[in-house]
Amino acid sequence: MSASSSYYVPRFDVFLSFSAEDTTTTFVSDLYRSLSEKGISTYYKDDKLEERASSFGSDIRKCLVATKTAVVVVSESYPTSVLCLNELQAILNLRDEGQLSVLLIYCGVDSSYIRKQTTEFAEPFRNLGEEYSSDKVRAWRRALTKLTSISGLDSRFWSKEAKMADLISNEISLLVTNKLNSPSTSKSDGLVALDRHMQALYELLDLKSDKEVRLVGIWGSEGVGKTTLARYAYEEMSVNFHAHMFVDNSEKNYHQHHLEPREIQEGAQTMTKSSDVIKSALGHRNGLLVIDCVDSLEQLKDIAEIVGWFGSGSRVIFTTQEKNLLDEFGVKHVYEVKSLRYDEALELFSQSAFKKKCPPTNFESLSLRAVQIASFLPLSLTILGSSLQDKDEKTWEEALQKLEGDQDKTIMEVLEKTYTRANEE
Repeated sequence: MSASSSYYVPRFDVFLSFSAEDTTTTFVSDLYRSLSEKGISTYYKDDKLEERASSFGSDIRKCLVATKTAVVVVSESYPTSVLCLNELQAILNLRDEGQLSVLLIYCGVDSSYIRKQTTEFAEPFRNLGEEYSSDKVRAWRRALTKLTSISGLDSRFWSKEAKMADLISNEISLLVTNKLNSPSTSKSDGLVALDRHMQALYELLDLKSDKEVRLVGIWGSEGVGKTTLARYAYEEMSVNFHAHMFVDNSEKNYHQHHLEPREIQEGAQTMTKSSDVIKSALGHRNGLLVIDCVDSLEQLKDIAEIVGWFGSGSRVIFTTQEKNLLDEFGVKHVYEVKSLRYDEALELFSQSAFKKKCPPTNFESLSLRAVQIASFLPLSLTILGSSLQDKDEKTWEEALQKLEGDQDKTIMEVLEKTYTRANEE
């Protein structure tokens, strides 16, 4: 048995690929510490594996396959490190095979320089050509170029790298614990990330059980996508119930749809706000009630009274920004809608700004910057993207600088004004 085959390859949740030759180690140390605090096992440094990786051995590939998630931290020395370049080839090959997810982070470098291997990277690559075969060097160059096709975070747009490390560790934590293990899918009308939200919501609703009337709260900050999720859930699940109703509480409108066995009465009608309306439509039946924008304890008490009229197996979903209401009322089943992951945020922003999933190359850095400004909030991303649609790079730069300088106002206030100005032009 060979030494290679007898060597035990450990399993990790995350594989960190980075160069230890520059200041990137500070950021990587922060990220590693944050991941460790969340109980995520992370490949950080292993002399035996690194030794084998220098010859592009099979052990590093086995480690990556077992890991499932690789975080590639590209710094100034990364593109000229043989160890990193060999790791990168293995990472990208496994990604192409669908066996590995990749999170890309640029630390103090421009993605265009990495793509073209120009400026400060030109000379080191010439030096590599003196030590390694031309085929090997070309393969490394292709890997770097291919890497830049993946959307990534840029540390230059963050004031504190430690904060960036915490964000990334939170995303990885959710991936590892299978809370976000479904790939994000773009639905109609540019809706992003609904698959993973719906998966969590289905688990809370437990539609297979018909022994109770279950109340589920959806909560989160302004603009995070609660209403979008509630509407989508209503559209997806209403077919499973004899009667269903969506209540837009912000406009005090009730949109009622009755679903009788073997017969669908299409259309919606606006009705006067009254609990009696809901009781008459859904009382003593297997029904679905979705209420958007609950902001007071009195409303929750009304909902509780209404729930008492429903038949077993019914489900009631409501959205709110007030976490204290959920605690005070003792709602047991709650789903928190958090900000989008960075890849989802970039996709949603690109759909609004360019009507495509990814930004054009010359707008890539500006788009990543815009995503940061919008705080990964769907509504903010949509407003900002729409306001910048069909604008040139100079206009983008001016708009983003203005937004970055408006620190005394909330992002929603600033973006709403931006959107209004854009529509008036």
